Amino acid sequence: MNQKPHRGWYDRGYLPHCDRADATQMITFRLADSLPRKVILRILSTVDDDEVEKKRRFEEMLDNGYGSCVLKRERCAQIVIGALQYHDKERYRLLEWVVMPNHVHVVYDRPKVAMETIIKTWKGYSSRMIRRYLGLTGDEKPLWQAGFHDRYARSEQHLMRMKAYVHFNPVKAGLVDDPLDWPYSSIHD
Repeated sequence: MNQKPHRGWYDRGYLPHCDRADATQMITFRLADSLPRKVILRILSTVDDDEVEKKRRFEEMLDNGYGSCVLKRERCAQIVIGALQYHDKERYRLLEWVVMPNHVHVVYDRPKVAMETIIKTWKGYSSRMIRRYLGLTGDEKPLWQAGFHDRYARSEQHLMRMKAYVHFNPVKAGLVDDPLDWPYSSIHD
């Protein structure tokens, strides 16, 4: 398999990315219908150039459960979990993850392949299998939103906050009162 090398710091025209073999990453990717265009435009129009506030508002809107939320179906969530775990310890070390109804958070380190390759594999496999399970053909809109959000851990404390964020996201979203009650999380590992 011809794999892309790590790219270091790069951008896709709007946010910088850090793709390094020594970086611990938190990745968020979401369903294509998870944030309707009108919601995104409302966020962008009310939050000037404050990137931190935009990120906070996007996360808040994701947790509101817009879209089809197919990942709340057990079989669909299990497909995503299987995709995340498939190359664990081979291409990366999976640290923490949670599958929410319309998005996924993953923390991993020690990547042996480029971040884009890892995410393309997760999204590609899970998309094919979920679409097959749901009986969707190739004529429908894509399952996953293009792109992803990444953040590398800048310190041990930052990494601990990332892990806590992943585990407590179902609580913050109002899905459960205790993170142990959310079935689609690495907290059970």
